[in-house]
Amino acid sequence: MKKLSILLPLVITLFGCDAQSSAKQVETTAESLCGKGEFVLSLPKDMDQYKQKMADFIQAGGTDPFDKTAFTDSCKKPRNGKIDLKNIAEQAALATLPYQDAAKVLYFKQKKETLYIVLSAQENGWAGVSTALGTSMPVIIRNIQLNSSIKNIKFGYAPGDEDLAIVK
Repeated sequence: MKKLSILLPLVITLFGCDAQSSAKQVETTAESLCGKGEFVLSLPKDMDQYKQKMADFIQAGGTDPFDKTAFTDSCKKPRNGKIDLKNIAEQAALATLPYQDAAKVLYFKQKKETLYIVLSAQENGWAGVSTALGTSMPVIIRNIQLNSSIKNIKFGYAPGDEDLAIVK
């Protein structure tokens, strides 16, 4: 846990609390890509290459590779018939994080125009978690933006909910 709190500032320094530097605002929407009642899951075409380039960028700096990443968009029917942004965030996290448990969304709250998300990886870290989160967060943001009108996404607790954090 202590290691996570030491490494997390690196991710925040590179991406900010909301990881918006890598995840530029998406112009397309699920409605233009998919049928009514479907959501789009947008993932890097070459996931291994994406992870490697993002890891290099996170660790060494340089040009952010996210903007030049090619994505594959697939339309999906929601499990319960209703588009669920928390589920979409979790699916994007599952596709980009190395451990299934790390992708679990522990906290998900919209407050005005901002969506706050906390993943298990943020609370229960491991060696390399900062790089894994720095790789995953832009993809999660992309998927939320494709499937909603929410443009401001932060990875952390909403103001006033910080006491819910496991790691303090």
